[in-house]
Amino acid sequence: MKKIKVGIVGGSIRNRWASATHIPALIKSEHHEITAVATTNMESAQQAAKQIGDIEAYDDYTKMLASKNVDMIIVSVKAPYHHEVVLNTIQANKHIYCEWPLAVTASEIDSIMRELSQSSIRHAIGLQSRQTDEVKLVKDLINKNEIGNVLSINMKVATQAKGNWVDASGSYILDRTNGATLLSINGGHSLDIVTFLFGRFTEVQANHHTHYTEARIVDHDQIMNKNIEDQYVIQGKINDHIPIAIHLQGGAYPQFLLEIQGEQGVIRLYQNRSIGHPQYGGLSVSLLKYDSTQTIISSQPDDFNLLMEDSKEAPLTNVYRAHQSFASDILWDQHETPDFHYASYLHRLITAIELAAQTGERIHTI
Repeated sequence: MKKIKVGIVGGSIRNRWASATHIPALIKSEHHEITAVATTNMESAQQAAKQIGDIEAYDDYTKMLASKNVDMIIVSVKAPYHHEVVLNTIQANKHIYCEWPLAVTASEIDSIMRELSQSSIRHAIGLQSRQTDEVKLVKDLINKNEIGNVLSINMKVATQAKGNWVDASGSYILDRTNGATLLSINGGHSLDIVTFLFGRFTEVQANHHTHYTEARIVDHDQIMNKNIEDQYVIQGKINDHIPIAIHLQGGAYPQFLLEIQGEQGVIRLYQNRSIGHPQYGGLSVSLLKYDSTQTIISSQPDDFNLLMEDSKEAPLTNVYRAHQSFASDILWDQHETPDFHYASYLHRLITAIELAAQTGERIHTI
């Protein structure tokens, strides 16, 4: 069976995400072969190459793009560099898997989509929450009408990050120009779950709040200015008829909870040990069913039945499944993996939420 030859941009062993997820997932895969790695200096590239095996090492990713030994590129660098790497990869006619977000600004997204319109490459965006068994179970329960018509959706996403402290390596997330904000990262991955389960938003209203205007860099004992918001409160509708309320909060007790109220029950998707990133896995699903609200006198602690609890090695398992899905798209011309067209939609949704928060207006989305 033909294997997809993969080059990783940002494959340093110091890149905790790539070394903990992409590299072991691809080594495990029977459909992939890592053939090259590129970092910002040759020493780290050679270190990574040696650890992976007898593969090519580059300190300039554009030289890796010219290699005939590479079919597909993984973009696993910080968000501000995505636009450049993605554009160059499309122009090099290589398949591409890019971590979320696709880029930072709307103009960057537009330029990527224009370039993509002239290309036949396959592309995938790194939104792996939908690969979990728990999210798939929730979708199955909804599709089978287990709780009747959906009445409302509530979601709470909170993280200890993006508040009033940060370590030096993560300090870039507190500057909105770097594109790794509470709304774009925690919000983006969580909104993806909602759209995967129910469909697209048709309108949004929002407001945001900044409680902390500066943060302490804990490992340097320094103070830095912070220009990203701590909280978003979002209201909207999905498919014109399902109301949804979302609260995103940074610098708070970590939590992920998605609660779906139906005419005949309630579904809860949640993390018991959360850092506010549902894409990391560790999800659980609980279900409460009833014939009518008239049969519920009052809520009780044991009303909900646990249906599924994630005990897998996460987030590695989710990234592995995302790569398997994308391999099927490439090798057998399938269309199962969220791609750049979907990423463009999700970016437009986030832009609409930001605009609604800034203006106080209700924004109709597509």
